[in-house]
Amino acid sequence: MCGALFYDQVVVYEDAIKHNKIYEITNARITPLKPEYKTNESGLDYQMTFNNRTIVQLVDIDDDSAVINYHPISHLPRATDYSEMFDNVGIVLFVEEHSRQVKTSKNKEATVREIVLIDHSTTQPLSISVWDELAEDDCTMLIPTPGKFRTVRLIALRVSKHKGFSMTTSTSTVFIHSPTGENAESLASWMTNHQTALTQLQARLFSVKLPLGAERTNKISALRSKKAKTALQDERHWLDVTIPNAEFHKINAYMGCSKCGKRSSIPPGRTYTCDTCSEPDCTSVPKVTFTFEISDGTGSLLFTAFTTTNENLFRMSAADIFQMKHTDDEQTFTAVQELLHLNSFRVQVGPAAALSINNILQWVVKQVVIDGDDGNASKKEATEKVSAQTETVNTSKELQPKSDSSLNHHAGNKLANPTVPATEAVTNDLAASNVFVDTTNLAETKPSGNADMDLPLAQLTKKKAKKDKAGSPSAHPS
Repeated sequence: MCGALFYDQVVVYEDAIKHNKIYEITNARITPLKPEYKTNESGLDYQMTFNNRTIVQLVDIDDDSAVINYHPISHLPRATDYSEMFDNVGIVLFVEEHSRQVKTSKNKEATVREIVLIDHSTTQPLSISVWDELAEDDCTMLIPTPGKFRTVRLIALRVSKHKGFSMTTSTSTVFIHSPTGENAESLASWMTNHQTALTQLQARLFSVKLPLGAERTNKISALRSKKAKTALQDERHWLDVTIPNAEFHKINAYMGCSKCGKRSSIPPGRTYTCDTCSEPDCTSVPKVTFTFEISDGTGSLLFTAFTTTNENLFRMSAADIFQMKHTDDEQTFTAVQELLHLNSFRVQVGPAAALSINNILQWVVKQVVIDGDDGNASKKEATEKVSAQTETVNTSKELQPKSDSSLNHHAGNKLANPTVPATEAVTNDLAASNVFVDTTNLAETKPSGNADMDLPLAQLTKKKAKKDKAGSPSAHPS
């Protein structure tokens, strides 16, 4: 909140109020602030003004009795009112070399820099996002020398959901670079007695934040042997894997918010403000979740992946996966199933947010890379692939709509006509059923150099149909 001095108050309070000091202010007047006088977009729409009854008293920040709300890192509340502020004393492990320019949720430019602290209460370092002017000199003074440590005290930090659990500075945050008091002295003593452990932790943190050399492939067995106390929230690992048994019933395709992905019942083509993410101008679009088990021969891991990852895995757009699911097109899925089982791909995994929140280690998919696919294939190529798929589905299998579903009935009729593209057919009929499908973002692929991987799903489907027919004279598409 802004505080304002008028006329001769500027001179009167010149020595009474100093920058970066903490004061207890009593009997000040709080009034609405006109928008044209607001200097900080994150501040309240009010201002504090002083009168002859106002009392301004300096708070002795070196006295532990004056701590705003001190908590060891492990005791910081994970579920809290995000306006509540906390005081923290920590050992500096890492400071981002330079501040970065980012855009806020309100599309405004801001400066941010990350620092990482640790204390005696936890094995999980605390990430702090430092904003605006605090991201410059105050952070630069804290840049550590490997193997040498110092403490810092930060007053008036807020809890953040960034990276699961972290802290962020506020407009009231103050850095104390040489903290004193019982808490600071106790932590400094602990730091002196644990130099080896701190050096090892800092080295692991630097290897994650500033990786050197080529990324190496890890093994699932190695990940399964890791414990929460030796894992870091930002670490990433690459695996070469297959999906031995992808299952059709584990695909969940639904209409969701275009921004946060939550399920939506809003009619197609209508913009709305989402109740979950509170973002305006949202639209219902196809969303897909898929639960599967990956394997690399040393072990297996179970994951649930979301829309963007699934588009990459299936080599299909979300609209076409939606179509496949809601027309019970298991023949096309069989081609996808063979692709995932016979051809390995690279997957990047990292700890779930539960690590920083509850100190629990769970692995989640961060990225999927199909060999030779750099994501730069044209939309035209992807569209041609989808059209080829549709032609094969139409010529090799007559879709049987469910009797109790007008959605599948309409979509089945359109897909029986090979001249109607699959995405167009589903879009038109879902629109008639008050469901909207966005077909503007088709999956983009490039050749992988692997014969089967480079075949469109259409050709893989034909290939399998021929193989089935050859194996059994009476075999026919179901």
